[in-house]
Amino acid sequence: MTSGPQQPYEPHRGEYPPPVDYPANAGLPPPVYPGYPDAFGYAGYPYGPYPTRPPGTNGKAIASLVTSLVGLVFCGIPSIVGLILGIVAMRETRRTGQDGYGIALAGSIIGGLVTGFWLLYLLFALIIAASGFQFAP
Repeated sequence: MTSGPQQPYEPHRGEYPPPVDYPANAGLPPPVYPGYPDAFGYAGYPYGPYPTRPPGTNGKAIASLVTSLVGLVFCGIPSIVGLILGIVAMRETRRTGQDGYGIALAGSIIGGLVTGFWLLYLLFALIIAASGFQFAP
């Protein structure tokens, strides 16, 4: 019993050819392959600059905390760098989804506090020096 020559399968727009074991008209929706549009034109996963989350903790966040703490010992100069690195790291971790937002926040807070205290100390020392105050024995 021959039914004549068999026609090759031609998929319609938005439809994929069935796999070898899959009947052509099973009543099921066609499979969705990641990265390729489905019948409605949507891709299986979103595209973006960071399709997966970068591994590890952000290096700028760690550097921010370290330089902010080092600023306690070295007259507050490194804490200014820690404050700036912390702000940059917070924006970067929010954008990429990488770990380290809390570390960057702590580095920014510590850097800001240390910088503020050192500025108050320098201002107080300048005011005392400008007033001509001397300790009397």
